[in-house]
Formats: sequence, C-alpha cells, structure tokens
Amino acid sequence: MYRKILIATDGSEASKAAEREGIKLAKYLGSEVGVLNVINEMAISKAIAALIGRGFSEEDLRRTLKDSAEEIVTDAAKVGEDFGLRVEPLIREGDPAIRILETAAIEGAGLIILGSHGEGGISSRLIGSVAQKVVNWSETPVMVVR
Repeated sequence: MYRKILIATDGSEASKAAEREGIKLAKYLGSEVGVLNVINEMAISKAIAALIGRGFSEEDLRRTLKDSAEEIVTDAAKVGEDFGLRVEPLIREGDPAIRILETAAIEGAGLIILGSHGEGGISSRLIGSVAQKVVNWSETPVMVVR
C-alpha cells in the first residue's frame, strides 16, 4: 500500500506517539521508513538574536541544534530497530512544513505521519501549526497522531 512512510518528528511527546504508530504501521505493511527532524529556521534566528553576545556564537548554536536533531532521529531509529525495521534518519533545515513536504516528495513517500500538538487559542488561528499546514498543503496522504 505505502512503499515508503515519512515520519516527521520534533522529539515532543506527540511526535513520539506518531513515531510509534508510524513504525507499527510500516511493520504491518512492509513499508520503508524515513524519520525526519527539521531544524526550524525561525527558531535559529530568534535564538541567534537572543544569545549572540552572551558567550554563544552562531556556530555553537547551530551545532547544538544539529546535535539535538541527530539525537531525535537516532532515538526514533532505535524504536524502529525494536520493531525489526531499519529507519532512515533525515535532518533538514528551514520551515518545518515546507521541508516535510519537500522531503516527502524527494523520498517518494506515499504517506506522511506527524504528531498533533493540540495547539489552540489565537496563535494557531493566526499562524497555524505545522500539522495543519502539512495537511492543507500536501498532495501526499497525511496521518496526524494525537
């Protein structure tokens, strides 16, 4: 049914639930799995503005964010190993929704799985969550895990 499943994760509890569900589904279907973490360019810009001049360099910040992303995808790959699946770890940088969609297209994913953060209030109405954007913009089927 789905030759390849792309699981987008930010390491949050909602994302970890999506990782588990996606890996179980991939095991059941015999699908390949890619796990993607996107280093958010907006977060980088804000952190650089806040931390530069306080003993942190831009290079230090970028290295810390990259290390965190590597840890997130490595942890997800270990979950896959527990189910007997090889999980391809993927890290991108940029706008999360856009990078998720681009990566799904490049990797040939037939399904995108990501967690819902249950974000509410005015901020989600003004900006929209990553999950909302992916669901709205994707030509690939999307599964959102609560």
